[in-house]
Amino acid sequence: MTSPTPLHSRPPLRRLASLALLFTAACGGDAPAPTRPVIGLMQVAAIAPLEEAKDGFLQALADSGYVADSTITLIERNAQGDIPTLSLIANEFKQRGVTHVATLATVTLQSAMKVITDRPLVFGAVANPYIINAGTSPTEHRPNLTGADIPLPVERTLAVAIEAFPAVKTWGTLYDPSDPFAEFYIEKTKAAAVAQGVKLVIVACTSPSDIVTGVQTLRAQGAQGIMQIPSVMILSGMPAMVKATREANIPLVTTSTGTVGPPIALGASFRDNGYDMGLIMIRVLRGTAPAVIPFKSTNKTRLEVDLAAAKRYGVVIPQAIIDRADKVMPETGTPEPGAATGGAAKAGAATAGSATAGSATAGSAPPSAPANSPWALWWSTLAQGLAYVALAWGVYLTSRVLRFPDITPDGSFPLGAAVAAALILGGVHPVLATLAAFVVGMAAGYVTGVLHTRFGVTELLAGILVMTGLYSVNLRVMGRSNLSMLDQPSVATTLHGLVPATAGWNSDLTYGLLFGVMMVVLGLVLVWYLRTDFGLAMRAVGDNPAMITAQGVDRRRMVELGLALANGLVAFSGALIAQYQGFADVGMGVGTLVGGMAAVILGETLKPKRWGLGPTIIMVALGAVGFRALIAVALRVGLNPVDLKLATAVFVLAALVLPKFRKGASRTGATR
Repeated sequence: MTSPTPLHSRPPLRRLASLALLFTAACGGDAPAPTRPVIGLMQVAAIAPLEEAKDGFLQALADSGYVADSTITLIERNAQGDIPTLSLIANEFKQRGVTHVATLATVTLQSAMKVITDRPLVFGAVANPYIINAGTSPTEHRPNLTGADIPLPVERTLAVAIEAFPAVKTWGTLYDPSDPFAEFYIEKTKAAAVAQGVKLVIVACTSPSDIVTGVQTLRAQGAQGIMQIPSVMILSGMPAMVKATREANIPLVTTSTGTVGPPIALGASFRDNGYDMGLIMIRVLRGTAPAVIPFKSTNKTRLEVDLAAAKRYGVVIPQAIIDRADKVMPETGTPEPGAATGGAAKAGAATAGSATAGSATAGSAPPSAPANSPWALWWSTLAQGLAYVALAWGVYLTSRVLRFPDITPDGSFPLGAAVAAALILGGVHPVLATLAAFVVGMAAGYVTGVLHTRFGVTELLAGILVMTGLYSVNLRVMGRSNLSMLDQPSVATTLHGLVPATAGWNSDLTYGLLFGVMMVVLGLVLVWYLRTDFGLAMRAVGDNPAMITAQGVDRRRMVELGLALANGLVAFSGALIAQYQGFADVGMGVGTLVGGMAAVILGETLKPKRWGLGPTIIMVALGAVGFRALIAVALRVGLNPVDLKLATAVFVLAALVLPKFRKGASRTGATR
């Protein structure tokens, strides 16, 4: 059986030829008529299910003799999580003369349908093509479009979850409001919960960084277990969900197979779906019009059991579920698909319950975890708030000390996370990786300063340029849009090594203590630095630029170094957050600047007017923690998480308006 040739392993001369073809197209020349089919493969992100679908698609082509660089030309493009890039990819395919287009994921198909209208378009990894107007039935669809959909079995997954943990009467799930299928799967899950006689709690997450808080909110609302519905965004943050559910001692069951961490997963096989998609593409390549090819549903499902994960959760998977599983991962090691399945796993792996004394019995609630403990949410809030303190200080330096409207933090925050994650996964000590993130963040801020001071670029535009460029840099550093750090070394494991007594502590307690000590030390160093002659000169740059220039101080140098220090602190915060939540994501910087400004404004609002530098630094730190606490309060009182962005805006507005009321009250009192 012939396997497709990976693109990255093509001969250098052939890659140069491809680049020459792209250059010719970019210059406006018409692409030469292809001598063999040119297939453009579009993908939105490099996550496990989509990678499996891609492998199945390529395997189907290879099994029928369609091999890259031999009988077909294959052009792969991955937007790495940046949805607007998908339209650019589709237009590039048109310009390059791609004859057939293949898409993976719903948003990819939506982008392609808008651009690709004059050549065959074959899709895969789409849950429901009818919701996005790809067609009205399997046989009634757009004339240039066909493909294989993959309806994920949320009802059956919930049934398996209830079978595995019958003592759990309240299940929870997170959902992404921007996902076009979120409501579709929520309604199906609600109906299944009613039919099964259990309660369902639902919480929205607007970004991967919200997942930890989302899990704590589910638990605070009474969820005793989580059955996660399909979601590309939440899947990218699955390490954070696994970490949070372990800490909360609640079991996790997912509808996405191929992920690491959940004890049980039941979902359709994305590899099979990709293979079905490939078979449809073969029919199109052989001359069948897409209009006459019905949509095919991939209904084959896979049940996966991870006994090592079950051991970490402290639960036992019933033997009946293990016996019928398509894939069983033993307590030690991970077999290749099919290496240990169903009853064959009995000989190769012990059950999860034999691993730890005191493990929960099959179907029981996890040990030592009350069904509804409010303290978990507050410990998580404190740990996150302390990690964001360095970010708040960085924003304070630029906005208040330098008076520089810097937007770089939206790029330097994920840069710090990306550098730390890549280095830790590469075997670098977590402390060194975190310090490296600080240094790289300084470099990013320095570039912003140089663009402004040496090249005359305005402050806002300089920050925008660097922030935009850092998106690509972060993708290069990570190699893909998301890096999982689940069960990898971190600064917390370093503390466990130095102080063995902390090894049994709750993760949030460990991180909270560690981050607190870090911020105390960092705050003392920052106050000392700003009181040195050099620091005083930097402060004077923002307060009185003309005076500091007259004193012979190089203002440009001060701005450059100030921005470097500020973004180093921001990247340092990103590195801490990545280790806390268990993953780094290229999109985790969205809204960073807003959160930092909110912390600064909140801290300044609560600070008495005549307090000096040291107390101001302390109040900004308290503002960072307080801002996260406000978000937690909003969740705890039942505010719909969809409205959290609005709540954030209201909090910032209130912090801005409050000083005006205070001034008005003081004037009224003085008049009286």
